[in-house]
Amino acid sequence: MTVSPARTGWIPRFTGFAIALALAGGTPALGWAQTSLDSDGGTATGAPQPLAPPTALVPGAEGAQGPAAAEGARPAALVPTSRAMPSSLTRGLEGEGSGLQGIEINRLGEIDPDAIGTLDARNGGFRDDMWSRSDRAAVERLLRRLPSRLDSATLRGLARRLLLTNAQPPRSRSRAAREATATLLATRVDRLAALGDVRGLNELLRLVPQRFENERIARARTEGLLLTGEVEEACRKVRREMARDGVTGYWRRAMVYCQLRSGEFDQAMLGVGLMVEQGSAKDDPAFFTLVDAFAGAETASVTVDSPLHLAMLHMIDRPLPDDLIEEASPGLLVAIAGSERTDLEPRTRAAERAVSMGVLSTAALTAIYDLYVFDSAELDDPVAVLDENPGGPGRALIYQAVREREEPTARAQLIQAALGRADDPAVYRLLVRVLLPDLLEVPVEPPLLWFADPAGRALYVAGRHDKAAAWYLLARQEALLDPEGAAAMASLWPFARLAGNPTMPWQGDMEAWRASREDESPAELTRQAWLRGALKALGEDEGEAVSWLDLATLSSEAPPPDGALLFALRDASDMGMVGETVLMSILIIGESGPAECHPTALVAALSALRGVGLEREARALAIEAAVAKGI
Repeated sequence: MTVSPARTGWIPRFTGFAIALALAGGTPALGWAQTSLDSDGGTATGAPQPLAPPTALVPGAEGAQGPAAAEGARPAALVPTSRAMPSSLTRGLEGEGSGLQGIEINRLGEIDPDAIGTLDARNGGFRDDMWSRSDRAAVERLLRRLPSRLDSATLRGLARRLLLTNAQPPRSRSRAAREATATLLATRVDRLAALGDVRGLNELLRLVPQRFENERIARARTEGLLLTGEVEEACRKVRREMARDGVTGYWRRAMVYCQLRSGEFDQAMLGVGLMVEQGSAKDDPAFFTLVDAFAGAETASVTVDSPLHLAMLHMIDRPLPDDLIEEASPGLLVAIAGSERTDLEPRTRAAERAVSMGVLSTAALTAIYDLYVFDSAELDDPVAVLDENPGGPGRALIYQAVREREEPTARAQLIQAALGRADDPAVYRLLVRVLLPDLLEVPVEPPLLWFADPAGRALYVAGRHDKAAAWYLLARQEALLDPEGAAAMASLWPFARLAGNPTMPWQGDMEAWRASREDESPAELTRQAWLRGALKALGEDEGEAVSWLDLATLSSEAPPPDGALLFALRDASDMGMVGETVLMSILIIGESGPAECHPTALVAALSALRGVGLEREARALAIEAAVAKGI
């Protein structure tokens, strides 16, 4: 995000104000506190208060603890503390027979930093040989293309597992690549940071020995600490980096921040003056605007697009820019959502976007929803309020109202109303996640047959195929006697097939589903073509129920996939190359996810993932696409 300050040339103003005060031995007049330095140059009295650690920085898998967790607690470890070092981390054991009393002493092989990871095949990662037969240079190039925003929970999960798995690195063809150290690790760290998986990033970096840390890894480590509110540790890291040779501008700016928050104003202002004198202001004008604001200068607007900027903004107690939530990176959204300094409405928007991106737990979002206070009239008729306010506060009201409904029919009616009003697939998926615990408590019984379609559809989207199948079975049992049951069975049939639930011809087929749609528009025919292709890719071919000749002239608004990438994906899958198959499947679908990608790309990815044993993920991706495409 780029927002230019609404004033002319900040450098002269800053030079004449803050730097002059620093050189004169004075202190900038702060808009929110008066501060004086101790005579011995130590810690100042009345110094700016340290940034409080956010209460809900919980990116990662569903079920993680949310903001209700103990304040100030460190993020929970993703990896058991007592775990044997994976074989992929060493290049072998070199025997050194000492002959000492018949005991043979082996020297542990050198750790390969590019193999370090927090996941393996036992705890959600991929196999140790996932990069077998892959070329290192090609993998690194493809990893750098990994989108930072993926509008698909399944693709985000695959990307996270790919980046966190400890595995033998791909082989290098060139000598220079073979001699490079930690380049693959640094690329993985970059992409994890871009994806906003702050928790996974920090856990991975805790496993990296200090001797393998380069500039990229050191900066990612510092920014990860800032995002999780571990500011003291982040500043200790900054001070250590400043002691090294060849310090870059980022560390100088970070040092200024740490000095300002600890009351070292003279040192901070002299550091800023030196950077301005050297022409470094153009490298990060937003930072210097924030320093201006800290010094008491009037600034009309500010740019926030990094963890350091957000930390500075909180330190000077400035409100968030209006457009920040819409443009913020996933990592910044997590930090904003967890900050009690942020107003409730923007905090809610940040949390909702972070949950939709898969970097914040639903528990963290619902804890924020619980901060809203509604009166009895609003809780009695939440749908009317939601119609008037379809944003975060309206969804918070629905969440609270559903929790208050103890009678199953009343709870089901409210869930149906909320899901039925979610026209945006992203909002629909968000509501499914928020309302899932309450949905699971609704009993599957004939009096609630009217609820079978919305409940089954939502449960398929949530990945609870067993519970969804129960609603599908109810609809099937009632179909012969009740038209509502027949309609629900036809509507849920595609999801049952995509999920792999066994069905019989009399339980529905493609032709029956088409007839229930009563739509022959080009858009509907395109949806039917996609569904047939997806079923075929998943081994659920429906024969000739829909003729390809009837659909051959239809086109997609999405651009066709890159031909070379398409063939490379097929070859990788045929050869069992799990890492490349996952990576290229994500790239070929793209950051917009299955909703907007070309049908050919999506079908190719489904087939490739299934080909390397990732059928569950392929089916989840297909269900995401079905909802997004209006099936």
